[in-house]
Amino acid sequence: MNKDSIIKKLFEDKEVFASFINGVIYQGKKILSSHHLKEINLSTISDSFKERIRDIVQVYQTGDEIFSLYHIESQSVVDFSMVFRMMEYQAELYLKKFKENHRHREKLPPIISVVFYTGKEEWKQYRSLYECVQLSREIKPWISDYKLHVFGCAQNEIEFDNVDLNFFVWGLKYSYQDKWEYLMTKFKNKIIKRGTMKMLSEMCGQKEELKDMEERVEVTHELGSYQRRMIDRGECNVIKTLSQTMSVEEISNAVQKPIEDIKRILESR
Repeated sequence: MNKDSIIKKLFEDKEVFASFINGVIYQGKKILSSHHLKEINLSTISDSFKERIRDIVQVYQTGDEIFSLYHIESQSVVDFSMVFRMMEYQAELYLKKFKENHRHREKLPPIISVVFYTGKEEWKQYRSLYECVQLSREIKPWISDYKLHVFGCAQNEIEFDNVDLNFFVWGLKYSYQDKWEYLMTKFKNKIIKRGTMKMLSEMCGQKEELKDMEERVEVTHELGSYQRRMIDRGECNVIKTLSQTMSVEEISNAVQKPIEDIKRILESR
């Protein structure tokens, strides 16, 4: 599996995706809930999107109302053309939403794009259209700028609330610094998914230093599964209790779960 495919697989987990957006865009506030995210099939946007396997776009919505779209682009090397590429991607996404909504003359949901940069060197290439274009003082007011938002794993200082995302990002950072003991200490008592461990190992080139942690993950995985089952069971009991005084829609908003899941839990009584 190549690096782009690994990152795409990582962010296909909606809890990971929501944690990343909340950490990077919303400074750690839990604005996005994974239960209200829906991935867009990029092949339906344009022919050019069919070839871009490293893109992942999630729509944040409740019911039929779409509030925002979030686009993450994986990048392993610094690219001079990144500003123009991200402008093109956003334009295609906006055009798609316009074609869907133009009859109703409604305002479009905002599209937020972030480059998830996994390279070792700091991104020192252009981060705005203004930096790429020769502008005189007279012309500048007539040219709209475009800002490129880059998240560099090697420079990360964010503590994400999703342990798998946190492990992956900090694992990349420490791998570049050859500080594996820091990673092992930081996540000593954390339960990490086998898949996350495997993805980090593949990104780092199957490092020997990860073997000890892999053995620990095998031991703790069953405990983690048991804990998650107990949490789910407790949540079901809470939902059933709330149903005595609240509607399905109110419960969905209160516990941040889709209405379909709430109905399924209540029907299981």
